[in-house]
Amino acid sequence: MYKFLLAAISVAFLTSTIASPPTQAWDFAPTSEETAGLISMNCGSIKLKLKNLQKADTKMRVFLGSKYEFTLNNLIINLNLRLVKNNLATDDLTSLQTTFSSERDFFKYSFTEYSKNLDALIAIDCKSDPYSFHGQLQNTYRYRRNVRASYLRLNEVLSWHRAAVVELRGTL
Repeated sequence: MYKFLLAAISVAFLTSTIASPPTQAWDFAPTSEETAGLISMNCGSIKLKLKNLQKADTKMRVFLGSKYEFTLNNLIINLNLRLVKNNLATDDLTSLQTTFSSERDFFKYSFTEYSKNLDALIAIDCKSDPYSFHGQLQNTYRYRRNVRASYLRLNEVLSWHRAAVVELRGTL
């Protein structure tokens, strides 16, 4: 049971990045005293790993935020402005700009909520209250999945944008 608990936490938080999904589902609940005891017994190790994850996620947020900001402001918007000036604007590219901008805002919101939940998780004393810790762990993981889903949608929109640009270039 001890190995399962550590493996589940590692899989759910440490080995998964925003870009890659976890390799296992996160379904266990601490319904037994044994499981709660394992959480309590390994609290220090779990918290250290969560703090390391928090640092890595902060760096990832800064990197992705900068990337998305640059892509929107320096590539997508600039291209659309030039197309409008030359009377070549397309509804597809304008729509994709709006979609990307909205999804970027949702990514920022999702990451902020995830970060708040991770802070709350780290603040819980898992030694004395493993059940609350586990409940917050479930919530935090749910928010992390939302961040990942937004990341994937942003990449999908960028792929559509690239295809639209290639198609436009073929017609010029």
